[in-house]
Amino acid sequence: MKLTIKRRLSTLAILMFSIALSANAQIYKELKLSEYLEIVKRNNLEYAAQRLSIDIAEAEIISASAFNNPSIGFGYYNSELNNMQMGYGGIVEISQTISPGRRSAAMKQAYTSKEISAMLLADFMRILQQEATLTWLETVRLREQYELRKSSYKDQINMMQSDSIRRAHEAIRDLDALQNRVETGNLCSEILDIERELNSLYQTISNYCGTGGNDTIYIPERKNIWNNRNYNLDEIINTAINNRVDIVAARKEIELSKYALVAAKNERIPEFDLFIGYGVNADVKNEIAPAPKHNGIEFGVSFPIPLFNKGKGEILAARTMEREAEIRYRQAQMQVRSEVVNAFNAYLFADKKMKLFTSGLVKSAKEVMQIKREEYYKGYIHLIEVMDAQRSYDDILLSFYSTIYEKSKALVMLESSIGVWNIESIGPF
Repeated sequence: MKLTIKRRLSTLAILMFSIALSANAQIYKELKLSEYLEIVKRNNLEYAAQRLSIDIAEAEIISASAFNNPSIGFGYYNSELNNMQMGYGGIVEISQTISPGRRSAAMKQAYTSKEISAMLLADFMRILQQEATLTWLETVRLREQYELRKSSYKDQINMMQSDSIRRAHEAIRDLDALQNRVETGNLCSEILDIERELNSLYQTISNYCGTGGNDTIYIPERKNIWNNRNYNLDEIINTAINNRVDIVAARKEIELSKYALVAAKNERIPEFDLFIGYGVNADVKNEIAPAPKHNGIEFGVSFPIPLFNKGKGEILAARTMEREAEIRYRQAQMQVRSEVVNAFNAYLFADKKMKLFTSGLVKSAKEVMQIKREEYYKGYIHLIEVMDAQRSYDDILLSFYSTIYEKSKALVMLESSIGVWNIESIGPF
């Protein structure tokens, strides 16, 4: 039996060694939360693409501020038909189209659109920061679970070795030994599953950082987000509605729609063209009406007569879009209020659950496990009782880590829904 157990221990050790080798295949760099979020802001590819919306908005401002281009025309006439010698000549003409009110309205729309783009970019970062932090927290939780399982695995290996020595003279189908081997194998399998999930999360974190994890894999330090802040629901709802950038952007959409209505009304003001021309006329040698060579200057204005298209459709559409923007703003307010309330309730629930563990539950489970180990080494109880106590302690500790994660997640969601960010990583657990 002793030889069989050693063979199984060797197999498990080889598996754990393969885990270590796979972990060293790439460079792992541990980051603080603040460093991680700074890299995300600087290198995230989706955010980089979103930043281009500001450049587009600036280009639209340049386009809106441009004046109409002047026009130049050339003309030639010849009245020498049938040899009547009525003369010939040419003319050059410069004209400028004047659009009253259109340029100023377009510039107001363009500047407001740029402000909205900047706000939407900030809101994109708010959501990106939230999602990146939640991934960070999930990775921290799994790292703690991974370390806990490895520690339990080492303890079980040590107990298996001790038990094999103590029970070398007993039957080969000893129930404690068999149970220990089964549970140790299951624990090794669970460690491999956790490592696979961790590698996937490491890759996601590297993607957030814009590196893709080709050479360097970014991993979070083993610290969590911990706080004992108190929030007043009415205050944080007002803060969110007044300060969240997506709400401010929705208010700006109403302002933009008003400028669009002004622009539609200005379209009813007819554009007109001012022009000036200079003509050269050759000699008219007709015997009946001769005329000497002469030059001429002309001035003029032309404008359309608004008989058919008076812009009623455009004005009606602009007014409808203004009402639509107002409805979207009210909907956004309601959505934000709902997000804050849900996040607030989740935070309170997680805080209550946390108090259950900090009131002594984890400590009690650890004391029971330590007592069971002492009794086992003194020969009072069987190994299977120690394993039951170890399993109970591990389960409670994992629940404790999960509760810390849930409270940290609730804090991130709450502050993100309010539109503030006072998140810091502290720790260890």
